Amino acid sequence: MMRDLISAFRAAAKDRMTAAGWRKRSGDIYTLDLGDGFHAWLGLNKATRALPLQVNPVVGLHYEPLEQLVAELLGTPPTTGTLSRPVGYLTPENRFLQLEIATSEQAEPAAGRLRDLVDAYGLPFARRYADSDALLAALRTTHFVANPDRKNLLIPALHLLRGELQEARDRLADGLAAYGNDATIPIAAEYQLFANHLTERLTAASPQA
Repeated sequence: MMRDLISAFRAAAKDRMTAAGWRKRSGDIYTLDLGDGFHAWLGLNKATRALPLQVNPVVGLHYEPLEQLVAELLGTPPTTGTLSRPVGYLTPENRFLQLEIATSEQAEPAAGRLRDLVDAYGLPFARRYADSDALLAALRTTHFVANPDRKNLLIPALHLLRGELQEARDRLADGLAAYGNDATIPIAAEYQLFANHLTERLTAASPQA
């Protein structure tokens, strides 16, 4: 039963979102090109342990040049989203929101509701931050990054992309101070690797290099 509900909702959601220009990615991820390397993205988190099927839509912004740079510096695949927010917290009610599908016949209306929510709240959220000034401000002042440790990666890397080399160095120093130099702590070792590679990029980009 649950498998049928998941299949019905996935098919209905795909029809609705691709008709609006969104591109289906792996899993339950969709992206929409906003230009200049920015993409709106949509993820469909599902609770499937008990009926009805519950879907929590999460929307966000992906800045491809930034995520590609961070991935190169860490030696890992790029992540999907730079900023993210459950769509329910973008609505006037500002609360957790789930779509519920108890029968296959409810999949199509739920997909329509999903499309309405994305159009009304998800896309405006992504577009609001789809330039480097707004993105930098969001990284500094909001809780739109799911893992707070990522801010220490994203902010200095974004400064490098903006050509703000001293600011990148300063923010990198903040990150190093926050994690220390104990290589036995995974996050500290990862950040040291990131810092070493970013420092190389900063040196290469400096006028005296």
